Amino acid sequence: MHFENLIEKSYPLIKIEGNNKQKTLYFKIGKKEVFPGQFFMIQNKSGQKPISVSYYDYNVIGFTVEDRGGCSNNMINSKPGDYFGLTGPLGTYFITDSIKCPLLIGGGIGTAPIFFLANHLSKLNIQTDVFFGARSREFLEYSLLLKNKKNINLNIYTDDGSEGKKGFVTKDIDDYLQNEYDSLFLCGPEVMMKAVLDKVKGIINNVQISMERYMKCGVGLCGSCVLDDIGLRVCSEGPVFDHTAIEGSKEFGSYHRDKNGIIKEL
Repeated sequence: MHFENLIEKSYPLIKIEGNNKQKTLYFKIGKKEVFPGQFFMIQNKSGQKPISVSYYDYNVIGFTVEDRGGCSNNMINSKPGDYFGLTGPLGTYFITDSIKCPLLIGGGIGTAPIFFLANHLSKLNIQTDVFFGARSREFLEYSLLLKNKKNINLNIYTDDGSEGKKGFVTKDIDDYLQNEYDSLFLCGPEVMMKAVLDKVKGIINNVQISMERYMKCGVGLCGSCVLDDIGLRVCSEGPVFDHTAIEGSKEFGSYHRDKNGIIKEL
């Protein structure tokens, strides 16, 4: 991990947008090197959480936060002018060199880093197919802005049918795999990601996965986010992995550990 570009500073919240389930918090940090897939440790008076970057325009950075109670609830109920501690950018990022025909899939709050990546690819004028899935429209409201991008084909799926098609984000993937994608970028619930990997095996060779694990430090010291059977730390060797790095993991898609280190099945 490289720390020469690391920010460790408090910034005032300049804008907050969204609904009571999910909001994006914006801070003016100036020009930094921040890449799709990276995250920050974000701290306010209620605690600290690792949150992926969902927006960055080389001046203002955005973090999309889902209300999961406690710390995240306090964050989405903040007001402009409230100060937050930002430490980052941290972790690995999506490698997009030389790609020409990418497929992007995001589920739940995993749409956040994929949203950032989709905007990045749009600026590079790369035609991109994007699939987003969530429980309902409220959980992907911000991502609908991609509909306005001329070089993005956005496909939306919701469990309740409140936006796009009703069903899982994997619903129509088989049909789209007839396209000659040279890369797949994936983030979301591990059960979903594992299902996608099974579908694309032998079809798409460049597959990059962004994973979520409970993190305490964010810099590879505490070991709370380690993948048990292969020893990789999600905060430092990840959160973005080449699929070959984790395809042998028995943990991936099966279980994770909570903040107390107790195994929880996915």
